[in-house]
Parts: sequence; C-alpha cells; structure tokens
Amino acid sequence: MKLIVNGREHEHRGEGTIAALLREIGAVKEHVAVVLNHEVIAGARRDSLRLSEKDHVEIVTFAGGG
Repeated sequence: MKLIVNGREHEHRGEGTIAALLREIGAVKEHVAVVLNHEVIAGARRDSLRLSEKDHVEIVTFAGGG
C-alpha cells in the first residue's frame, strides 16, 4: 500500500499497522512519536490501528542532548 511517510511516498509491504510500518523502516517504537493524518497516535494503539492507502504518517524521533 502506498503511504506518505514524513512527506515522501513509501510502499508499505507489511501487515498494514503502524507497528508494522515502524518495524519495516527500522524505527524503535519507544523512541518515536507517530502522527497519522494530523492525529497523534498513542503507543497502545499502534498494534491494532490499520493504515489505509495514501495515509499521511509523520514519524518523529526523540533526541537527547542538552
């Protein structure tokens, strides 16, 4: 399925969940925030929430520092 991930087209070949997308791109789920179509998605929903063709997904990685 074709998604827009961080502003770029991405062909998702996984099982169609946010958790599967994070695994596919190598993101550490504990270190990212996910916004799906302008809605922040809680970590507990990532395993069950289904993606749809042309969804817009923003994945923000937390960075430490000072």
